[in-house]
Amino acid sequence: MGWLYMQSLNGHSGPKQYLDAQFTYARPQMTSKVLRSALTGMRVYYAAVEHIRLDTGKRDVLAVVCLVRYNPRDKEGYIFGYKDSAPLWR
Repeated sequence: MGWLYMQSLNGHSGPKQYLDAQFTYARPQMTSKVLRSALTGMRVYYAAVEHIRLDTGKRDVLAVVCLVRYNPRDKEGYIFGYKDSAPLWR
């Protein structure tokens, strides 16, 4: 997968908060929630993400790893970028 770059964090206070919000959501068939996350050295984001299927109640926890680039002074204005991994199911 490629890098996703953006010019703002959409109101989030930092890259960790932005990514936590990206992996936390509710859809008609499932919910997703970040159980715990860390951003190390502003370079790598790690998270344990819980998915619950609403029709069966089945719960899975997956590991998410994202490479992060954060430069609030970027000349072109693309201050934040991330590249996510394929989910690792537990």
